[in-house]
Amino acid sequence: MKGIVFLGNRRCEVREVPVPEPGDGEVQIRVKATGICGSDLHVYRSTTATDQVRGHEPCGVVEGVGPNVKRLKPGDRVSVHHHLGCGVCPMCARGETVACPDDRCVGVSVPGSFAEFTVAAERNCILLPDAVSFTDGAFMACVGTTAYAALRRLEVTAHESLAVFGLGPVGLSCVLVAKALGLRVVGMDGVPERLELALACGADEVVDGRAADPVAALQAFSRVPGIDWINGVDHLIETSGSAPARRCMLPAIRRGGKIAIVGVGSDEVILNPSHIHGKAATLIGSVVFPLGWSWEFVRFLATSGMSFEPAVTHRFALDDAQEALRIADEARGGKVVFLPNGE
Repeated sequence: MKGIVFLGNRRCEVREVPVPEPGDGEVQIRVKATGICGSDLHVYRSTTATDQVRGHEPCGVVEGVGPNVKRLKPGDRVSVHHHLGCGVCPMCARGETVACPDDRCVGVSVPGSFAEFTVAAERNCILLPDAVSFTDGAFMACVGTTAYAALRRLEVTAHESLAVFGLGPVGLSCVLVAKALGLRVVGMDGVPERLELALACGADEVVDGRAADPVAALQAFSRVPGIDWINGVDHLIETSGSAPARRCMLPAIRRGGKIAIVGVGSDEVILNPSHIHGKAATLIGSVVFPLGWSWEFVRFLATSGMSFEPAVTHRFALDDAQEALRIADEARGGKVVFLPNGE
């Protein structure tokens, strides 16, 4: 089968690799859609070369099953939670596979989804109803549920205000989910194309991060006529990892507001503890999502009518890997998705 490996320094190669066979408790999946994630790009940009097929956002159809598979059967449509865990520790028992001491990740520890087939543990496969597309299932494998988890951890309520910093695939996913939950949303980015995408995804307003005073625009968005205690958004999700964006976080929220830090980037210390205390702010580090929330999220997708399709700007076959990764690396558009077995 065809699979994509990274050669380091923004180079990749489509190779003929063995079709992975399912082991004990595993299923073989014919991959129908798989997205390029920002963490894939971190490796793509590095000097690291590997023979491992990359990709960790698989969605497709069960092709075969290994021994002791109890629930799934060939023909089932599934999305895969990419943090596999060990399956037996207390963290895995709670569905927190990302916190497992022996965690394994699709596309890192085991062959990934930038291929025609992949394998996954049955316990990590989430059945998809027909109402959920393969593209939405690929979002559910990582980026979409990461957005949902950040909003869930913030404990948002309909009609509250939310600022999303960084309008790449994660930020656009936050916009889409937040609007489906009934929030008022303002997005901030410095890339004009992404500001337009955020509006297309339903953002109520957008702010150009290159403006002289973006915080003033964010505060203006939050104000409600006749209510003088609101001078900042209720919630903020930081997805960019940008130091300049992070400097705007505390000034942009109201007193008692909440911030979820999702983006990976600058290690610069930005936040003054005295300012956090003085504003009675809550800071949350939101790292992907628990396996257990995947079942909750697939019901949300099936019943809300929400789709991540507006965040997708490019679709490619595996043979076009270099062009797909180049476009994703430019960071000017939305989500780039591979269709390894055609539409």
